[in-house]
Order: sequence, then structure tokens, then C-alpha cells
Amino acid sequence: MYDAVTPEMIDTIDSVKTLTEQPTPQRGKLGDAALGLERLATDIASQAVKLADPMLRQSATTVADGLNAAAQLCRTAIESPPQTV
Repeated sequence: MYDAVTPEMIDTIDSVKTLTEQPTPQRGKLGDAALGLERLATDIASQAVKLADPMLRQSATTVADGLNAAAQLCRTAIESPPQTV
């Protein structure tokens, strides 16, 4: 399941600070990363409801929530004004 987190997504997330310093049109990679994170979160959430163990179900739901939060942060970074150091 986690193989859906591609090296490109990891690189994009790792370089989020650099990307936020770029003009908005150049932040497209963040949108791609957000979409990938949301897809993975949806997949995990759909699997979580099938788990019989409540602790495992809660853990999977927490992971999905964290991935959705990371996706939202990527989207917010796209929309924010360029940051200067």
C-alpha cells in the first residue's frame, strides 16, 4: 500500500520549503503530491473499515487522517504567496 508513495512524492514533500519560495505556477508538483496522498488516504480508510480489531482500525484511520492533513498542507502551500527568506 505504501508503495503508492513514489520517490517523486517524497522529493516534493522534502522540498516543500523551496517550492513555497517559487511563484505559484511552479508549485504544480505539490498538487500532484497532494493528489497522491489523498488517494493513499482513501485506500487506507477503505481498508480500515474492514478490520475486525478496533485498535488496528483506529491506527489505520489515524494514518489516513495524517495523510489527508499532509495533502491539505500541500494544497495550502500552493495557494500561499511566495515566501522570501
